[in-house]
Parts: sequence; C-alpha cells; structure tokens
Amino acid sequence: MQRIPRLLLIIDGMGDRPIIELGGKTPLQAANLPVLDQLAKEGQCGIADPVKPGIVATTVLGTLAILGYDPLNNSVARGVVEALGCGMEIKPGDVAFRGNWATLDEKGIIVDRRAGRIREDTKELSASLCGVKIDDVCVNVGAGTEHRVAVVIRGAGLKDCISGSDPGDHFSSGIKPRHAVPLNKNDKKSLRTAKLLNLFELEARQILSTHPVNLERLSKQLLPANAILTREPGQVHIFPKIKRPSGYGLSGICVTGDNTISGIARVAGLNVCKTLEMTANLDTDLNHKFRLAGKLLKKFSVVVLHVKGCDIAAHNREAGKKKEFLEKIDSELGCFLGNWKGELRLSITTDHATWSKEGFHIDDPVPVLLYGRGVSADSVRGFDEYQVLEGQLGRFRMYKLWEKFFA
Repeated sequence: MQRIPRLLLIIDGMGDRPIIELGGKTPLQAANLPVLDQLAKEGQCGIADPVKPGIVATTVLGTLAILGYDPLNNSVARGVVEALGCGMEIKPGDVAFRGNWATLDEKGIIVDRRAGRIREDTKELSASLCGVKIDDVCVNVGAGTEHRVAVVIRGAGLKDCISGSDPGDHFSSGIKPRHAVPLNKNDKKSLRTAKLLNLFELEARQILSTHPVNLERLSKQLLPANAILTREPGQVHIFPKIKRPSGYGLSGICVTGDNTISGIARVAGLNVCKTLEMTANLDTDLNHKFRLAGKLLKKFSVVVLHVKGCDIAAHNREAGKKKEFLEKIDSELGCFLGNWKGELRLSITTDHATWSKEGFHIDDPVPVLLYGRGVSADSVRGFDEYQVLEGQLGRFRMYKLWEKFFA
C-alpha cells in the first residue's frame, strides 16, 4: 500500500469569540481565508473539545489531545515539558519548574512578571545561574521561548508537591513574589524542596542584579530580568510514546519555534525541528516553516507543524493582528499546497481557543478540518467557528481526531 504523507497543522490559539472591533466577528470570520475555505469545501469539518466540555485547556493538555492522548488520563507536568523543551536533562528524582524572567524593584516588589517580555540575551542570563549550589543540591536554568525559563533542582530527597513563587497573571500590584511552600506541611521532602527553591531564587536575584545584560537593559531604559518567578513543578514519569491508532509505532517530527511544544513533542517521542527563523511569535518565518515541512514529509510518516502567532496576538488582546496573521498562514498554506506533488492527508486545528477581548484561554470547542486522500466533502462552505458546526465530523473530544486523521 502506498504511504500517505500526513501533515498536522496546529494553529495555536486559533479559536475565538466575536470581537466588536472586527464588526462582531471572530478573527477567523473576519479574515480573508480563500485557501482554508476551499479546503473546508473539499474536506470534512467539525468541532472538538480539547479536554472535555467546560474545561479550559492548557497548551500541554490541548496539544497532547491533538496527538491522540486522552488528557484526562495522560498528562505531564508543565515544568518537565518546559525543561525538556529547553534541551535540559531531567533525571528521576529531579524537580523541574516552569517560570518567567521578571522585574522586581529595589523593595522586591514585582514590577513586571515578564521583564518587558524580554526576547534577547536570555541564554546569557541562564548561563550565569547554571550550576548554582544550594546546600547539597545543584540548580540548572534553561532559557525558554522569550520570557519563559525552566529551572531544574537536582539532589537527594526532593519532591514536587510545592507551590512556586509566581503569583500569576491576575496578581495585585504592589506585592512581592510568593514564598514557595509545601502543599503538605508534614511532607519532609516537599518541605526541603520548597526551602531550597526559596534560597535559590534569592541567590538568583543577587547574581542577576549585576549581570551585564541587565546593566545594559537599564542603560537603555528597558526592564531588567533581575528575578525568576517559578510555578508548576514536576518530576519525570514514564509516558507512553506516540503511535498509530492501530498500535504500531510511527516516525514523526514536530516543526516549531516554541519550546513548550518542543517539550511536549519530546515527551511523546517525536523528533523536533527548530531553526533561528522560527520565533514562536508574529514575526516567525512562515514560508520557511512550510518549506521545511514539505521536505520532512518525504522522510517522516507524520509532520506536526505548529504555528504560535495567533495565540500571542490574542493574549495581547490584538484581534486585528490575529486576523492578519491568519491571513498570512492561509497564504503560505496555499503556496505549500500549490507546490506539493502527490498524495497528502491534512488536518488543521488548534490546542485551545484564546479570547482576544480578555487575553486568556476559554473553554469553547475549536474548529477541526480534515482534507485529502480518503476524505469526502461535506456541506461546509467556509472555515470558522460557526460554519464548521454543520460539518460531518460533528462534535467530539479532541483526542479522537488522531483516529480520524489515520482513518
């Protein structure tokens, strides 16, 4: 039987709700998307709940669902995902955290949880904190995508059942980082881990306060990345590797500029392709990504192509930019399909919906499209959150898309 190349396009944060500035339309509805609309006419559409109705999906849960894992039964700590996405080594017993570079004032009060969304020189900042010794443990730090960071504590007697220092998106102004505490005060390992994390973060602030990168940022009137805020700790556990619905293994690769997605891919057993042209933001080189995907489709059974920009625009509450970025994706997808020769199975969806009005994830079901070899057309005439409701795929939980993708 002839091998059918399969491309899974994940448009991160694609789903949305009607926005006043877009004339009461969602970015998908407002955008001019001739390619996606044509694919919807020739393929099959539906809507999927990333986790299940009523639950807001995280990036990790939504992406795992797209890859065929039931997120209610298969999950992995975000700290572990971030560390793996940064290319860090995690051994059994280590505790890994996700976090942000942040800015504190001279009184230790949080000025900005993301240090002005810092994008440059974070590897130099991370390097200054790698190998820091706190009592009898060693701490390593990895630079993630933009302001994101991963922290791994290595030593004996550690446990991940603790809170972190990050107060979260909706923190009140004028507060200091939280003090990490064990979730169970009687758990000696968690108590020890929380104490070590607090000591490390204090040491990190001392080192970062005089780091040349931050001194230069101050000279340019930019916010210094003089602290790390941590959250979502985890430890490594056995995780099932990705496979076909039939149970057989597969060769797959993920093309992404986002370290979180890289980490998820590595947890699932996918290879990762990431280049400097992939920024995981609105300025990523889409043409480069699609061209790479075309080359990789000739080598791998499945290519997962992840595009982040829509989610960034929605989190920034910039619905117009989200619409424009969707149009860029549509154009590059059209160029890719125009150059592709031979059979292809294509699936297009998203890990979650991100509401451009408020800037956060929502629990709405998301659009799904299947196109290509073996997929007959349904009655849908365009691709958006509402037209796909009439599609033949109906409404289903996202992890079942994997079966449909290989059917």
